Amino acid sequence: MFIGHYAPAFAARALRNSPGLATCFVAVQLVDIAFFTLAYLGVEKWRPDPGITGIMPVDLYYMPFTHSLLGSAVWALAAGAVVLVLARRGRKAIGAAIVSALVFSHWLLDLVVHRHDLGVLDDEPHKLGFGLWDRPMIEMPLEIGLVLAGFVLYAASTRARGASGRWWMWSALVVLLILQCINWFAPPPQGAVAFSGLGLFAYAVCAALAWQLERTRQSRRNPEAATAFGA
Repeated sequence: MFIGHYAPAFAARALRNSPGLATCFVAVQLVDIAFFTLAYLGVEKWRPDPGITGIMPVDLYYMPFTHSLLGSAVWALAAGAVVLVLARRGRKAIGAAIVSALVFSHWLLDLVVHRHDLGVLDDEPHKLGFGLWDRPMIEMPLEIGLVLAGFVLYAASTRARGASGRWWMWSALVVLLILQCINWFAPPPQGAVAFSGLGLFAYAVCAALAWQLERTRQSRRNPEAATAFGA
């Protein structure tokens, strides 16, 4: 799953005193950002496997530090602790809770689509994953539906700051959909540099897109309120 992870980020911005959209975008992909970094360093392992049918012909065979249940929970708690330090006074607790929940949402959504490659505590032989990557006709509309639902919530809870707020909103959605099509249909990179580099680049583009989008929108509930910590 790629852009489906952004559905909780969009939805979180409908909450009062939530972190900025770019922060939410980074939070929901933090586990994968860590994975691509560790994969580049050779700590976590993957390999192309053309024998795998369906979406994502990649064998993610060793990801205990990021994609185990325990590992994801640790990343979620660590991100929440960072927010407790950085968020503005009066918003620390709610910001930490939202960010922790967003980070952990990554594992829950991965559980739906991943094959049996998600450990519980470590790299134990019996792993979890409902395997919707093997059923593209279910996974594809599910992922698009998730991000559209989150996008609608975000659009309903904000309003444009002038004309740019309207076209940036739709432009952001189009870019996300284009990136998702690349993720689905482009051949997977064969080398560690390309694999990790393209993944991290895509997440950086999405975070920058969210930051720019947030600059052109304002909350309908409290137009003058600043975000919890940055956009």
